[in-house]
Amino acid sequence: MTGRTFLTALLSLLPSAALADLAVTFIEASPSDLFIVENLNDCEYYDFGLQIDLRSSAGGLLFDISEGGAGASVYEPFGIAEGRDSVRSFAPVTDGDRVASILFDRLEGRGRVIFTVDVDDTLPEGLYGQTVIDSSEIAGAMIVITTVGQDPATAVFLPDGRATAQLQGCGPVS
Repeated sequence: MTGRTFLTALLSLLPSAALADLAVTFIEASPSDLFIVENLNDCEYYDFGLQIDLRSSAGGLLFDISEGGAGASVYEPFGIAEGRDSVRSFAPVTDGDRVASILFDRLEGRGRVIFTVDVDDTLPEGLYGQTVIDSSEIAGAMIVITTVGQDPATAVFLPDGRATAQLQGCGPVS
């Protein structure tokens, strides 16, 4: 065994801070659009915050939660369709907002939470009009995950409608 091989084997035995993934996927649906928050690992996260920030989205996206407000025609308030027990609270989302902030109690390994809301674009010539969002229109929007003792973890939505953040290990992340 060479010195380098021995050193590599020795380092593999040391504890490490594994990177873990948390993904948010946007899906255009009717009557409500969906944001699916998924823990892609077997470990549990608890006491963390998640911010969905649409301000830098390619389509100039906004939350359309009330009739006659900032969005176009159809509207839907921000709500939880699945995983309500995982969520501690979320800041009120008002019509025309571009940021949603959610506090989680816990998200089990391989668990998910689904949020419902109407999202519209502000482009005069959107691909499908302002009421139907193509996943490429969310490209550039961000997620921010607050962590205990660490800088926030961020990820950008890609044209496939998904943002995946790498977190340091498991457990509390806010």
